[in-house]
Amino acid sequence: MKIAHVYNNNVVLARTNEGKEVVVIGRGLAFNKKKGATVDPAQVEQTFVPENPGTDYATAMLAELPSDVLALASELEQHASRVLGFNLAHSLVLPLADHLSYALERVREGQTMEFPLSIEVSQLYPREYGFGQYAVQLVSQRLGVELQPEEATAFAMHLVNTQFEGSDLNKTYRMTEVFSQIFSVISFAYNRPLNQNHMSVARFVTHLRYLFVRTEQNTGERGSGGQASAIPAIHEAVMSSYPKAYSCAGKVRVLLEMHLGTELSRDEQTYLAIHISRLAQDLWGTPQQTSSGNN
Repeated sequence: MKIAHVYNNNVVLARTNEGKEVVVIGRGLAFNKKKGATVDPAQVEQTFVPENPGTDYATAMLAELPSDVLALASELEQHASRVLGFNLAHSLVLPLADHLSYALERVREGQTMEFPLSIEVSQLYPREYGFGQYAVQLVSQRLGVELQPEEATAFAMHLVNTQFEGSDLNKTYRMTEVFSQIFSVISFAYNRPLNQNHMSVARFVTHLRYLFVRTEQNTGERGSGGQASAIPAIHEAVMSSYPKAYSCAGKVRVLLEMHLGTELSRDEQTYLAIHISRLAQDLWGTPQQTSSGNN
């Protein structure tokens, strides 16, 4: 791999043996190096493939970020994927480094930032929130800077976001707000407090996340709204066996349709009802088989 352009001592644009352009990051890898020099593989910490070679905004950002921030972001990405086992749809380094850079600037200037979804994030995404707390601790250990504890929310949301291909952070925050409303609907329907730290809640959140993303991308696996059901017998069985859950799923369906701006299929409501019934059973011991008179 040869250097095509040196941005600074730590970031270069390189060309692979196949002629592919990549952005390579590594502490001091370009020190005293010029165009045409060979990149030392032992110094490479991170490699990016520019989406639009020649006009890549991300490349410019990488070149401007401090090397210690990039190194820490790279370490956090490795912790998320290798230690925690998260499947990342795209690199986490740039969004983490960019956020960390601004967070450090806020500390230097004595500024604080509000994170209104901190409680929801900690409850809906406990593993990701744990990663966020780890990130705040690592910043303290590596850089000697104490970030406000609430920064864990932002780090967590970046991890949530990067698990879905083509997703963006604003949509991820909106998704989180909707999830919080959905659990309020379920809690009200069953007239029970909902322990959002329960493992069954985490499983239900996973289902909702994929439903949310799938619907937004118009790649519904179970049909689109308005279609005639392909499995009417299943719908009837669920309505009969889990009337309360099916009724609750109808309210959740309306909420999702309102926020997503699209109609969900009857199939989606049925699958939601099954998940809600299981959730109620696990949380409160509510019998899954109930008569319609209990609805």
